[in-house]
Amino acid sequence: MNTFDTADLLGVVEKKSKFRALFLAMFFPQVFNSDSEEIKLDELDEDIDIAITVSPIVGGKVIADQGHSTNSFKAAYVKPKHEVSVKKTMKRRAGERLGGELTMAERREAQISENLIKEDLAIQQYEEKQAVDSIVHGGYIVEGEGYPAQQVDFAQRAGNNVTLGPGERWTEKSETYDPTSDITEWCSESDGMINVMVMDSKAWALFYGFKPVQQKLDSKRGSTATLETALKNLGETVSFKGYFGDVAVVVTQHNYHEDGAKKRYMPDYCIVFGNTNNQGVRAYGAIQDINAVREGMTEIDRYPRNWITQDDPAREFTMIQSAPLMVPMNINDFVVVTVGQ
Repeated sequence: MNTFDTADLLGVVEKKSKFRALFLAMFFPQVFNSDSEEIKLDELDEDIDIAITVSPIVGGKVIADQGHSTNSFKAAYVKPKHEVSVKKTMKRRAGERLGGELTMAERREAQISENLIKEDLAIQQYEEKQAVDSIVHGGYIVEGEGYPAQQVDFAQRAGNNVTLGPGERWTEKSETYDPTSDITEWCSESDGMINVMVMDSKAWALFYGFKPVQQKLDSKRGSTATLETALKNLGETVSFKGYFGDVAVVVTQHNYHEDGAKKRYMPDYCIVFGNTNNQGVRAYGAIQDINAVREGMTEIDRYPRNWITQDDPAREFTMIQSAPLMVPMNINDFVVVTVGQ
């Protein structure tokens, strides 16, 4: 019995993966793959030259020297893995006609394909969590089994992350309240231009509960091509609501699974103000696998494998390896506001 090579496995993942991640699609269009264990992304402005270094091992430190700051991070590997069950090849699959129409070999191939889709989904959920947390919280913690927790901090300004206090919260405002001046003030904190605000369902309920918003919200104007592309195939968890002035309004309840529980990416009562032209980077450290080295495929964001161990009995596995670190290159172009509690 032959196993599948990397090219075949990558083809399966690319063709069949249906998961679409909102923040990745909207704010992280670039991909940076390294041919070594380190990635260096330099952002040069008039104040400071920042180099963000990523390695797929573990650890992290910040080194500062008279206006030059080098943030050095080592991102933990992610390696979701599944066994190809012999028992499943003997049973009729869901959707297969009664009595069975597939051979055991065909069921094995279908199971390998399913395993890869699950593994790719696990990695995409991890990447989206990094992307959301990098913007909403200005960074995130990288940790895993055998890896000490490390904080990845993108130096978000305090003024770009606002939590409304007593008397200011939208939960305490009447239905006649007009939040236009609030939004204008928050947007002014951005280093760039704001063209979209993404809010969770609770923030949206408060926002649309204000009568001035209902009068001003333009729900007839279609979304831009960029926004349509970002929102494509996101399903029932994301909705384009229209325009408030020149700012597109997107509401999300997109979620991920952790320890069997469904969790929301966006915190309650949260609004993210940003721009769909932001050039965030999906950075990946080199694959640390001798098989990838032999195949010349260390510089890649996904490295899928299929192999058989000669145990007693022999067992077959699939696994996808990746070393991701999502980097919002212009973190202070974003403004994050918590409008209630």
